[in-house]
Amino acid sequence: MKITTGLFKRETVSQTEKAYAALEELIVTGELPPGSQWSEIALSERIALGRSPTRAALQKLAFQHLVDIAPREGIFISEIDYPGQIKVIQARREIEKLIMAESAHCATEQEREGMRNVIKQLETLKVRPDPRGYLRTNFDWTKLLCEACRNSYAAEFYATLAGLARRFWFFHQEHYTNLPTICELHIRQMQAVLDGAVEEAIEAAAARNDYAENFARTTLMDMINSSAVTVKVNSSQRLG
Repeated sequence: MKITTGLFKRETVSQTEKAYAALEELIVTGELPPGSQWSEIALSERIALGRSPTRAALQKLAFQHLVDIAPREGIFISEIDYPGQIKVIQARREIEKLIMAESAHCATEQEREGMRNVIKQLETLKVRPDPRGYLRTNFDWTKLLCEACRNSYAAEFYATLAGLARRFWFFHQEHYTNLPTICELHIRQMQAVLDGAVEEAIEAAAARNDYAENFARTTLMDMINSSAVTVKVNSSQRLG
């Protein structure tokens, strides 16, 4: 079964990057449902790419906690860690300070041009909201910042957090979020990076993370109240 949702609109270079982009989107959008079991062959056929790039992409997705690879059993799509989502945002809040600051200093002109294109995409999404289009733009945004910060260690951590946050958002965005507001928060961040304005970029990142954390807490509380999820909360992890 080949993909028909336009996954390859993302800019990718290698076959492994194509496989990673395709599988990541299928996981984030729930087309590969949480908890479902797959074989490497089935996933390779699903994205119409070879087993080698598929295997390499799955290793990266396993590192990012989106799949679990069980020898002789197959590939399991990770469940969404609902209480852990608050920790994801808290961790992203801190690592993003470094990512924003270094990207503002180190981005090349080619990367800055890519950021200008991302801003154009976000401006379009503000007028014509498209959740899947936003996911792809967010994916591109993350990739640009990971390259521009010139810190591969921070970039790997940041990409992991971004993927987990994207999936949580997509699964609940119809009921809880305002996409034009999210796009505007992204634009402020990206424009500050483009301007080389470190403090403004960090402040804009803090505002976006405030919005994301409020969204996550509201979502979790609603799910707890409706018994859709059970969360054990300790004194240092209160949701309200």
